[in-house]
Amino acid sequence: MAKVVLDKVTKIFDKNVVAVDAVDIDIKDTEFVVLVGPSGCGKSTTLRMIAGLEDISSGEISIDDRIVNDVPPKDRDIAMVFQNYALYPHMSVFENMAFGLKLRRYPKDEIEKRVQEAAHILGIQPLLSRKPKALSGGQRQRVAVGRAIVRKPKVFLFDEPLSNLDAKLRVQMRTEISKLHSRLETTMIYVTHDQVEAMTMGDRIVVMKDGKVQQIDSPLSLYSAPVNKFVAGFIGSPAMNFLEGKLVQGDGLYFNSSSLQLLLTSTVAKKLQPFIDQPLIIGIRPEDIIEAVQETVEKNYAVMQCKVEVVEPMGNEQFVYLKIGQDSLVARMNTLARPKVNMDYQVAFNWDRVHFFDAQSEVVIN
Repeated sequence: MAKVVLDKVTKIFDKNVVAVDAVDIDIKDTEFVVLVGPSGCGKSTTLRMIAGLEDISSGEISIDDRIVNDVPPKDRDIAMVFQNYALYPHMSVFENMAFGLKLRRYPKDEIEKRVQEAAHILGIQPLLSRKPKALSGGQRQRVAVGRAIVRKPKVFLFDEPLSNLDAKLRVQMRTEISKLHSRLETTMIYVTHDQVEAMTMGDRIVVMKDGKVQQIDSPLSLYSAPVNKFVAGFIGSPAMNFLEGKLVQGDGLYFNSSSLQLLLTSTVAKKLQPFIDQPLIIGIRPEDIIEAVQETVEKNYAVMQCKVEVVEPMGNEQFVYLKIGQDSLVARMNTLARPKVNMDYQVAFNWDRVHFFDAQSEVVIN
């Protein structure tokens, strides 16, 4: 097993395009770390540099305390699972899984043992004689993972391995890969653009944007304590609601936007005193917006008068899309609430659950 350390790793393509900008990541031995971000943020390029498939413009990558900048991929003791499976169509499942070991001249009995062990772990023993064309997408993905397992590498690298699968199978394979990590106790680095995958699988998550690391933290910390507006909006589904406005002093401290005026509680007002008369962004998660009732008013919740635009039933919950003047919000409510399209509707939120961001830097205000 091995730890992986990236120290100021940078990748610059032709025409001075900075794909990865001075990335620092310290991945512990046996840790499951997920790189997540929108398309073009540099997460796959970072993974490919760890694998040795991309040259590093500057910085250092070390695996198990050995700097590997100039070490070829085959000598880094890593195994990579690709998005498109990369199986040889003319080979059987057994031959695909055994191919890497044959190239390294492993004895036949050792190859047989390792392939059978991996097939047992993944539940694909009945498929060993089949060709890839006779397999479903999920089965092909298991074979690709099995091919990596037989190598018994120090580090597993996954490059969006589930993106070609349907929604139900993605959920199943997420669980299988998490179980696999617990069973093998190896270091795993996983790239995805799907924040749900990241939140459900990773011990820690690296959120990236424009080639830079925005935040590295546990899933719960990313959700509850984002460091900036980007992370706050990227983590969570539906995404966090944002309202832009200004703090104004009156008979109390108010948050004023073009659409509404909200009185802050004394505790929140005390924290935000330095930002009076300055532009501010408040962030409210959809699950923190509830139907306004007498109890919420008594607890000094902020109450907003809205118009219901769309209601999306989700079975055990519903997404309610609201309009307040020029601003739009989405609320994630239980089915006890009964909003109807085009009706006037009062909703509320607890100020203690609100995130505040500086309008200029978009950094969170603590």
